[in-house]
Amino acid sequence: MHQCLCISEILEAIFYFVFIDERRRFFHPYPLPDFIPSPETQDRRSIFRLALTCRAFRDLALDLLYSHLRNFWPLILSSRPSQLHPNIPDTYRPLILASRIQILSQPCQDDTAYPSFLACAQKQSPLFPKLRSLAWRDSSLTCIPVLKHLLPTVEILSLDISSSFRKAIIPALPTFAPRLKALEIKGSLFMTDKNPSEIESLLISYPDGLTELSLTCQLHHVPSTILNVIALWPYLRSLTLKLGIDSIPTLPLHIPQPFSALTHLHILCDDSLDLFISFLRTFQILNFGSSNNLSITFSNLKTIQFNAEGHSSANAWSQFLTSLANTNTKLEHIFITERCGFQSIPPSSFEFRPLLAHPSLACLSTLILSPSRTTSIVLTDNDILTLARICPHLHILDLGLRNTLVSLYALNILVRRCRELHEVSLCMDVRVDALRNRDNENTNNDTVGLQPNNRLIKLGVGESPQSSACPAVRSMPSSPELTKSISRFLHAMAPRLKGVTFHGMHGGLWRVVSDTLWTMATDEDD
Repeated sequence: MHQCLCISEILEAIFYFVFIDERRRFFHPYPLPDFIPSPETQDRRSIFRLALTCRAFRDLALDLLYSHLRNFWPLILSSRPSQLHPNIPDTYRPLILASRIQILSQPCQDDTAYPSFLACAQKQSPLFPKLRSLAWRDSSLTCIPVLKHLLPTVEILSLDISSSFRKAIIPALPTFAPRLKALEIKGSLFMTDKNPSEIESLLISYPDGLTELSLTCQLHHVPSTILNVIALWPYLRSLTLKLGIDSIPTLPLHIPQPFSALTHLHILCDDSLDLFISFLRTFQILNFGSSNNLSITFSNLKTIQFNAEGHSSANAWSQFLTSLANTNTKLEHIFITERCGFQSIPPSSFEFRPLLAHPSLACLSTLILSPSRTTSIVLTDNDILTLARICPHLHILDLGLRNTLVSLYALNILVRRCRELHEVSLCMDVRVDALRNRDNENTNNDTVGLQPNNRLIKLGVGESPQSSACPAVRSMPSSPELTKSISRFLHAMAPRLKGVTFHGMHGGLWRVVSDTLWTMATDEDD
């Protein structure tokens, strides 16, 4: 075994990467982040196999496995003597391992589970002295004594609660969770628009505020009164909210520097991008005294994510991109997506170019813009070349296959200049002249010294959306010579690329290209 694997810190990082499979995405390609990973994203079987591999792996793998429990059954069963294991004492075995990170709890079917847990806790107190992160998914009132017993050391808490559970546990949190720093509350009825006092009182009870907060009620939006409270918090770094019309204050908030420490902003709404713009403008008016030029006033912001269920106008998209360009924040991640699928909305388009006026995009790692089906992004080869020049550390570029066609030449420059790029999704022009630079005669000057990108492993292509800015594309020939040329071109650009994902009526062409790329990449691996 390699000596590096004898270092526990390295093993812990490897095991955690295997355990939390971030490649799995449910319901939405770019979901809002969870404070504590969902049980559905855990690869428990692989960790268990690692524990059986050798003695060096056993303790660390079991440590991770038992520290993310889905329910109490492993604890309850391990505490009960049996004929097969008569030496197991009537106490929880060294499942102190299970206390290091978190417990993911779900309702137990055994009525004796919670009483058994509490009985053991009285014998060995504190039962989980190192518990820091807790996700609780049981909203039954019978579990509240157990939950209160676990809270004193908890710093990161995730609750999925109902109305009756809310009334019992929310007022008790300041007393039983004095160390709380990050709070995530999910559910369908934990907050009402007319009576948000319980949540508001809870947030006020932490005088220094929290460092992370997530409030995503399915049936209700976060009211503006809560924004009045959390905007003052000096150490709030991450904020996740579901916004509605009632979330926007009718009057400007009298706060000199709202959200001064905020680095990650995640917003979910049933409306459109206009609501997010109103949210930003609420804080801008106070700081700049004018709402004519929209800008983002959160000086430390690194991540912006907005998931909308509605349709945004092209003008709203243009305003938002302009607001990004008017800010001096060094953004690293931009996620703006819409899920509106209505086809009856008239087609519209907005230009990508305003975003490129941002003064400091050098740190940008993720750029995802995905408007609704009837909205297209006007994108040119020169835009792609500018993006490649000002965003050298780009990892992901995804325009939702809503952009106007760009040439393979522009893609080549982008992929080779952005050496860390590993995922691209763009509508590509695959006509015969697509392999040549149509807009710049100095093609060689742009490609001199550029090496292949060995990190690109995902390339999505598709036709340009039909709109006034994107006329219908002429029929594209799919001759063997063209498919071979495109395959060789892409392989030379990204040797690890083993295929492409494609959409539209020209799938036959891309299917051949994808199969050819797979053959080329696997032959080199052999």
